[in-house]
Amino acid sequence: MKHVPGSGPERDVLDLVPHPRYGTAVVPSGCTATAEDIRSSFYGYSDRTIYPESAILADFSRQNFTTFPRGYYVDMLAVCRTCARPFLFFAREQKYWYEDLHFYIDTDCVHCSACRAASHEHRDRLRRYAEHVGRDDLDLNELAILVGDAVFLWQAGTLHDEQKLRWLRNLARRRIPQDRATASIDRLIAGLDPAPR
Repeated sequence: MKHVPGSGPERDVLDLVPHPRYGTAVVPSGCTATAEDIRSSFYGYSDRTIYPESAILADFSRQNFTTFPRGYYVDMLAVCRTCARPFLFFAREQKYWYEDLHFYIDTDCVHCSACRAASHEHRDRLRRYAEHVGRDDLDLNELAILVGDAVFLWQAGTLHDEQKLRWLRNLARRRIPQDRATASIDRLIAGLDPAPR
């Protein structure tokens, strides 16, 4: 069980997903805003678990909003839509989202950092796979990457063409027989083949 410090008694939070930069603990900012000040500064804070000691005063001039800006950014407890684990959406991350990247102010963080990273990896591998699978001029390194991407995407449930997978395995066996990617696709296909009777 991890403890997340907040104003008042410590709150017990199970299995927080760690953020790669900020970890799992609230990051105190030195700001003296009260919970009431923070909640009244933005309607979206009314029903959220917030940690006032982490508050950062916002710069309205850098925000993208229609009617209501955010007066403060504050570490908030959230639950990931993908893995259903709790995580902190950090005030410093919000400042970056809303003032540097200019995300619309009502945009909320609904996925933990681990699920966001996994989604980015999946999207990057799918894009790279699509760019390389039809090419016949791949060097050995590119072929190994393509085979690795195919294994990853098959295991993720994105690829479904078993014949394409077998074709890649045969190509890998011919061109890069000692590569880890070849061993990986061999293991994958061995698991697809029915057991001998």
